[in-house]
Parts: sequence; C-alpha cells; structure tokens
Amino acid sequence: MNSSAGKVYLVGAGPGNPDLLTVRAVKLLRNADVVLYDDLVSAGVLKYCKKSAVLEYVGKRIGQHSCLQTEINRKLGDYAKQYSNIVRLKGGDPSIYGRAGEEIEYLVSLGIECEILAGVTTASGAASSLGIPLTHREYAREILFLSGHKKTGKNPESFEDLNLEGKTVLVYMGLNSLESIRENLLESGNSGSTPMAFIENATLPNQRLVLANLDTCLDKAEEFQIKTPALLIFGEIVNFYTELQRLKEEGRISYY
Repeated sequence: MNSSAGKVYLVGAGPGNPDLLTVRAVKLLRNADVVLYDDLVSAGVLKYCKKSAVLEYVGKRIGQHSCLQTEINRKLGDYAKQYSNIVRLKGGDPSIYGRAGEEIEYLVSLGIECEILAGVTTASGAASSLGIPLTHREYAREILFLSGHKKTGKNPESFEDLNLEGKTVLVYMGLNSLESIRENLLESGNSGSTPMAFIENATLPNQRLVLANLDTCLDKAEEFQIKTPALLIFGEIVNFYTELQRLKEEGRISYY
C-alpha cells in the first residue's frame, strides 16, 4: 500500500433513517476529513460529520445530471493524497448495487488502502419499517435482490423464466424498467394477480407504500405518480402485510 496516502472507507449509510446507521459508521463519519456522499444519503446522516469535514455530493440518478463513476474514482484517489480519512458514503449497503467493487479496484490499483463497512440494505430496512418480513414459512422461502438496470441499460434477462412462487423478489432501480419487468414476469407464467408493492423513500418520514399486482402495477405507478427512489417488492409476502393491516383495522392486533 502507498504509505503516504490516506485510507478510504466505503461506508453503508443505511436506507435513510439515521437511527439505522451502525455504531462504527457514526464513528467513521465523526472522524472523516472528507465525505463523498450519494444521492440517497439523507441530511440526518450527514449531521454526524464534523464541521471541518469536506462534504461533496457525488450522486447518480437515471435521467438526471450526475457524477460519472470514473470521476468519483478520480476524486477518491485525489483526496486520499491530501487527507488521512476519506469516507465514501453510500445509501444502503455498499456491497449491494453500490458499485463498491469498481471503487475498490481503482483504489487498490493506486496502492490506496480501503475498507468496506456494511450497512442496513434498503430492502431490509424498507420491509422492516412496514412490518413485512422478507421470509415466512407460508409465503416466501427465498429472497432475490435484483437490479432493474445494468451498465448498458435495462436488465430484462434477470426476470426471464422467473417463477415468483415461494419467493420475495426485491428490485432496486426498477421503476424505469417496470413495463419490461412486468412483461417478463407474466411471460414467465406468473399470475396477473401476483401481489407487489412500491415503497418510496424507505424508512424516512415521507415513506409511502402503494399496493398493486402484476395486472395493475403500471396503472398504479401512474395513478400515484411513483417516483424514485422507489423499491419494488414482488411476491405473496405482500399479502402478509395486507392481512396484518386488516387485523389492525379490525382492532384485533396493535403494533407500532
């Protein structure tokens, strides 16, 4: 490693609510000289940074002006030459669709020491905040984390021949690919009545849940003007949530 360079920490900021930060993430933020943060990092999380820290936004979002990955890599390398502790702050967990691999590869090529710090992934945080378990012996025995797009565009291949029975499928960055995702899932033999849900702004005060199914999801997305950041959940586990809500409305259970 380059002894004259600082160390870069790739830190998971969790799904948004600062209460879901790990203890070590808070310690690293308080000690960081530089913090390069993503679009999905909430303002509450950034409050843990020390006042003297350099804070730089390097967010990326489909369809909007954003910082290129090559530019982010370069910034990390440049800051590591000037400062001791650099935090690359990513929404959720940096190892789950957070491009951690590309940044590690670049930093290692420069001889810069780096470390990944896990965070609560958005899928887990979103589901938990709504009382939805990701697995259940009667509804879902498998979990799939999928991305709605890949480096070269949409990602229809991941949804071909995908049987949703017994699975909870959580789709990151899937809103712009919803039409092709739906088409592939129906062509794979899944029923149009298969439940799904949109979760906007997971774990934050403005979190919103919209229920739908494969037949209605396109209309629901338009009707409720679903916007990113939004997580898509497919599978019978969504029925578990609706059943709990029914029992709650009937006064038969009470929670949070």
